[in-house]
Amino acid sequence: MVPATNIHLVPKYDVCLSFAGEDRPYVEEVARHLTELGVSRFYDTDEQADLWGKNLVEHLDQIYRHDSRFCVMFISAAYARKMWTKHERQSAFDRALVSDSEYVLPARFDDTEIPALRVGTGYLDLRDRTPRELAEMIAKKVGTPDSGPKPGWEYQLFSDTVGLHMRNLKDKRIRHEMGVAKPKRMITEDVDAIDTFRARSRAFDGILNTVETLLSPGRVQMAFGPAGRPGDSDKIKYLANSFVEQYESLLDWSAELRGTTTPDRYKALYEAAAHLADEPLEQIERFVEEFAVASNRGAGDLRLNLKYNTDAVEAELKKVQTT
Repeated sequence: MVPATNIHLVPKYDVCLSFAGEDRPYVEEVARHLTELGVSRFYDTDEQADLWGKNLVEHLDQIYRHDSRFCVMFISAAYARKMWTKHERQSAFDRALVSDSEYVLPARFDDTEIPALRVGTGYLDLRDRTPRELAEMIAKKVGTPDSGPKPGWEYQLFSDTVGLHMRNLKDKRIRHEMGVAKPKRMITEDVDAIDTFRARSRAFDGILNTVETLLSPGRVQMAFGPAGRPGDSDKIKYLANSFVEQYESLLDWSAELRGTTTPDRYKALYEAAAHLADEPLEQIERFVEEFAVASNRGAGDLRLNLKYNTDAVEAELKKVQTT
């Protein structure tokens, strides 16, 4: 009689990714970084040809219940309500019930409650964690050898952090483009309309000056480190977060002008002033895109000079001052 042998099947994937379509932009970056780190993962769009024509209920159950070492569950309000994510997490929880070690790795976009996910289960908060950082955490969890930080990691961290928070401002940016703003205040007197306009003009200049100060050579060196020495990750994140805060301040500044009700003769002036933010916003976005490309090479140019044209505002101001 042949003695019994314990056979340990090697899972097809190190990790499977369970997420809602609304969160795909973030998860897609995580999947890309996992590949760069040598982590095998199931990410649906990579296997569209293989999934074509299959019974997806059975096939995805196989992946989320049997074929992966871990399941990263990207929790959000959208994740909780979708039919397919409900199927995926049911398979993952079924596997977790019979596993002798942790299997489901929760990563949260928000505080949405997920049935069957026990209170107290350790999770990662994604609201201030870049896709690259999460991928590195996953790589450590699956035991991929740590090769240490790559040269130029400082530029990648700045770019990733800026990109993470600017994505969250997409709806606000669309509202700006559409010229939509909620009512903020009502001005009935001419003198108040002029005083408010001048105060908001000073605030606008203050925002632009703050952006340029944040990216001054001295501040950059404090965060990124002098030549030949590593940077400080906390200071780089602070710099990136502060940079995005000023970008959001520009959006809010414009929305506040649009949301101010004034006497009719000042409406054109306030609308023209609200458009002053257009050029700086576009310059910042172009800077972020170009920096992201350069950061993948471990480089980047942090110089940014913001410019804008005041001709339309000056013309409208002249009209209200001469009537």
